[in-house]
Amino acid sequence: MVLRIRELILLVLLAGPILLAGCVPDAPPRVELGDGVVVPEKMGLVLWVDGLDIEKFHELQGAGKLPNITQYLVDRGVTVRGAVSSLPTITYANNVSFHTGLLPGHHGIVGNKWFDRHSLIFQDYGFIKTYQQVDGEFTATTVYEALADDYTASILTPVRRGATRNIDNWATAGVAWFFGYQETVNHLTTVRFGLISDLANRTGRWPRFILAYFVTPDTVGHKYGPGSTRYTEMVLDVDRQVGHICRSLEKAGLLERTYITLISDHGFVETPNHTNVADYFSRELKIPTVSSMFGRGLPFERRLAHFAKARAVVVTGGLRRCSIHLRAGEHWWQRPTEKDIDGFVEKYGVRRPSAAGRPTSGRPDLPTLLATLPATELVMVRLGEDRVRVQSKAGVGVIDRIVRDGAKLYRYRVTSGTDPLGYASVPKAAALMDGEHHDADVWLTATLETPKPDVVPQLAELNDSPRNGDMTLFARDGWAFAGGEKGGHGGLLRHEIIVPWLWAGPELPAKSAITAARTVDLMPTILHLLGRAERIPPRLDGKDLAERLRAARPIQPEQQGRW
Repeated sequence: MVLRIRELILLVLLAGPILLAGCVPDAPPRVELGDGVVVPEKMGLVLWVDGLDIEKFHELQGAGKLPNITQYLVDRGVTVRGAVSSLPTITYANNVSFHTGLLPGHHGIVGNKWFDRHSLIFQDYGFIKTYQQVDGEFTATTVYEALADDYTASILTPVRRGATRNIDNWATAGVAWFFGYQETVNHLTTVRFGLISDLANRTGRWPRFILAYFVTPDTVGHKYGPGSTRYTEMVLDVDRQVGHICRSLEKAGLLERTYITLISDHGFVETPNHTNVADYFSRELKIPTVSSMFGRGLPFERRLAHFAKARAVVVTGGLRRCSIHLRAGEHWWQRPTEKDIDGFVEKYGVRRPSAAGRPTSGRPDLPTLLATLPATELVMVRLGEDRVRVQSKAGVGVIDRIVRDGAKLYRYRVTSGTDPLGYASVPKAAALMDGEHHDADVWLTATLETPKPDVVPQLAELNDSPRNGDMTLFARDGWAFAGGEKGGHGGLLRHEIIVPWLWAGPELPAKSAITAARTVDLMPTILHLLGRAERIPPRLDGKDLAERLRAARPIQPEQQGRW
């Protein structure tokens, strides 16, 4: 989030000197309900921890340093061992997926930044004036809207459409965040449960559903890196807040009737190196490029004139994913063909002179050039509605999708060189590279142990959104597509995609686990557990996990710490 000077002054005045001194109590919130308060028979609480890296989580939990998460979630409920986040592994894309049960390719929020080639808007949620605009930029039903006749509450999260009570922490948390009082930001989320208690005593109702957002591991992970002491401190502080919240609910007699799930949206990668893709397009390829926010709230004529100057729009999100939109014809709304994409540099770039001083011809196609950038792990190229090409420096493959008897099926074939996804060397995954189409859940379970789990169905589905680029770049380990930060995410690596996901609550077996699931399953699962299965919207990407959670098997000693 970026604050301008005028906005910062306003926040400081609103928040006051006590906040800036960091004096927000680090203690359980006061949750005390009067005799007349109606408490639902079953309640749901989502604790969303932004950027909780799976390796750091297991390191700390295995060492006994996350006692509250262990006591109230791991020991009381179900661990999702292979919990796979939605692609791209970026906050806003996953935030909307949590709330809607749809993948980013279907709800349309494909990152913290996106470009819409039809409306000619380049959106960026990283500013205080834009971070809450997301609710108006997708149309899917939210979990709050599905619970429209229930009392619901959101704490801090930007997605809140349909919630009965939105608790933003806008003034106080904004100042604390800006000045680096990250523990204060966490504590502010926790103390809001006291506010919910006060509201319950006034309105006579305790919420059926609450989603509380802890943003700080992501903030600190970007600034200091996931291997830093500061990042570890932030995860430990989140554990303290989980303890405070759960103890308050327990004391008030609410814990045993509440389904609690702790979930994250992505992991983290150290990013000491970077290649700036926008600079590469404009300086090296000499292709006119736009790479920053423009258009929202401006007349269409101004948007048309602004983007007419460009042949490429480069959108970098989470530092490790880059979406590239190309204008191969006269209008932006015309999507380029495979031939247009491959020949884009030859047609629109400036050719380098040869040794004799004459322009050269026959330069490599654009995806090949991008695959050879130092930062690039993989390039995805849109080939049409149901096909994408994936390529690395060493090889090329094609993913295609069909619908058979109402079910989506996916095929992945290597067309040249070495398998760019690394599946051929893993027997379970290699068995699916048989020329046949397979179900998405088959791909999920077979690829969990690979370096890039679940990307075959997820890349095919991401391709559905017109806001996703004609090409998408994913970064190598240790690299980013923009500089300035020590940690990033958005890519395809295992510890960006696999995230912690824990469940506890009525009828869920203690100290148990299920093998695999996608975090997009959150919304339909919580609706079922709350006794609202009939309100699950049709045609979701997410699956209802309620029965699988209830039937979870005990964690064996040899499985401790594995993921």
